[in-house]
Amino acid sequence: MKTDIIGRFGVLTGLYNRNSYDEWVKEKQQADGTLIVTFDLNNLKHCNDTMGHAMGDSYIKNAAEIISRVFGSHGRCYRIGGDEFCTVIQNRGGFDLEERLKELELEQQEFNQSHTIPKIQIAYGFAGFDAEKDMDFEAARSRAGVKMYEKKRALKGGGR
Repeated sequence: MKTDIIGRFGVLTGLYNRNSYDEWVKEKQQADGTLIVTFDLNNLKHCNDTMGHAMGDSYIKNAAEIISRVFGSHGRCYRIGGDEFCTVIQNRGGFDLEERLKELELEQQEFNQSHTIPKIQIAYGFAGFDAEKDMDFEAARSRAGVKMYEKKRALKGGGR
C-alpha cells in the first residue's frame, strides 16, 4: 500500500506524478470534452541557479499548492515533469474555466505580495479532447501545450 502511494504521488508536491498520468491516459477512455489544462513554471532555472535548489523546490511546492487549490476539486492534478503540471477535468458540469484561470492569477498575485522571493509565475494552456480530430488524449495535451508556451512567451516578454 505504501509503495503504491509513493509510486503514484510526488514526494515534493503531493500531487499525482507522471506515472499516474501515463496510467490514466492508458487505462481511461477519454470522453469528448475532457479538458486538460497544462502549466509551466516560469523562471525556475533562474531561481535554482541564483537562489539554490532548495529555493527551487520551494517554488515548485508553492506553485503546486496553488494549482491544487484552484483546480484540485474539479479534477486530478499531476506533476508531469520538473516544472510542468497538468489538470485533467472529466466531468465539466458547473466548471467555469475562465473563473478558475482568474482565480489562478489572483492566487499567484496574493502569494507574490506576501512573499519576497521567489515570485511565482505560472504559464498555462488548455484544450478539450475532441474525438473527431484528436487521435488520442496526448494530441489534446499537445494543443494545450502550444497555448501554454504562447502564454509563457507573453509573460516573459511582458516583463512580469
